[in-house]
Amino acid sequence: MAVNLCIGSSIDRATRRLLTMLHWLVLISSGALVGWITRDTLEGTVFLQSRHYMTFQLWVCLFFQIDIIVEWIVAPKKRAYIWRHIFFILVSIPYLNIIEMAGIHPSPTALYFLCFLPMIRAAFVLAMITGALTQSRAMSTFYVYLIWVIVSLFFASLMFFEGEHYINPQVDTFWTALWWACMSMSTAGCNITPVTTTGTVLEVFLSAEGMMLIPVFTVYITKAVLGSAKTS
Repeated sequence: MAVNLCIGSSIDRATRRLLTMLHWLVLISSGALVGWITRDTLEGTVFLQSRHYMTFQLWVCLFFQIDIIVEWIVAPKKRAYIWRHIFFILVSIPYLNIIEMAGIHPSPTALYFLCFLPMIRAAFVLAMITGALTQSRAMSTFYVYLIWVIVSLFFASLMFFEGEHYINPQVDTFWTALWWACMSMSTAGCNITPVTTTGTVLEVFLSAEGMMLIPVFTVYITKAVLGSAKTS
């Protein structure tokens, strides 16, 4: 089944296949980048000082830009496409390389956060592909929200672990950070208290996201149960 995420139904089959291939390549390259960041974070390696990492993430961002350009070329309303996708265009810019070339020295926390910007676009593409491959609209929406929750928890856990584990004795492993993120998103609360500004901001973000997304799952489950009761 062809996946058309961004630009209507007027394009031909060959273009659809090209876009689908580009989207999957975006996911694969992003997965490699996530794996690199995760491994170095857990091992305590400063990957931002690695020339190989900086080169690789530059090519990933450039590939994202190619994907956007191809979508823009085949979009029937090019100005509208720019406005609708401005956020994902911005998160695909290789900020780390631009900062390095400009000789700017932001804080380590800011640099670490910038590493995750391309992943936001990858998460969006993954959610849209999963939704497009699902016949049911309800299931499509459910998968989109589920993927977004998983990605949010994972990235927040990594950022919390990176910022807290050297100075917060309560955060000794990544799994502790993941447990904290799950409890924060569920708004149930956790006995782990952030001691950094990054941790505090993440806690507020996860709590707000949980308050917005949990009702969506509740509504979905209610509709699924009612629909099952009607068909039985």
